[in-house]
Amino acid sequence: MNGTLAQARQERRRVIMAAASGLFAACGYRAASMDEIACRAGISKPVLYKSFSSKLELYLAVLHEARQDLEETLTIALAPADSMRSIVTATVTAVFDFADVHKRSAVLLAGAAVVDEPSAQRMAHRAAALCTDAVSRALAPYPLPGAERGWLMTAELVAIAQSCARDWVATGKPLAKHEAIATTAGLCWTGLAGVRLAGELPDPIGDRQPVPDARA
Repeated sequence: MNGTLAQARQERRRVIMAAASGLFAACGYRAASMDEIACRAGISKPVLYKSFSSKLELYLAVLHEARQDLEETLTIALAPADSMRSIVTATVTAVFDFADVHKRSAVLLAGAAVVDEPSAQRMAHRAAALCTDAVSRALAPYPLPGAERGWLMTAELVAIAQSCARDWVATGKPLAKHEAIATTAGLCWTGLAGVRLAGELPDPIGDRQPVPDARA
């Protein structure tokens, strides 16, 4: 009996979160109402409040689920990568897949970053840090020159991929996804490889010998 009740609660929670994520993604946190969420979930408002004590609690639960989608997408993409270049391509692929396959989750996390709610902003920032940390771990065997520079370049790699993926979706996917991924990955790889190479080469100015004075 208890098992049946627990299953019913879990199913009700799933239905509520599906309804809420759709509404939050469509009109944002502030504009979404608990009345509309209850209506979309096919339950009464008092029943909704039995599962979630506030709209903020529900919003954070939805954002947590979106972050899990992002983490799973990244993990799957990075698992087979075994070289610096393949890690770059895997990162870009994961970001494009997240924007394309998990479009609602991507919209939710992007909206949370700018919503006037500190706890939601923190959730969005943790999602962004999750990406940078995952890629940094994958790139650990191929260190970039200087720890601070390595972290910055990893963060920029993720940011460029996210910007390109958002623009690709927003403009109606004018390129086939594999072409958009290849173009973005090529851009990121050229920049990252160039910075790494520059860090390994001697300073062309510092190593330059002074030119003798012909009048001496």
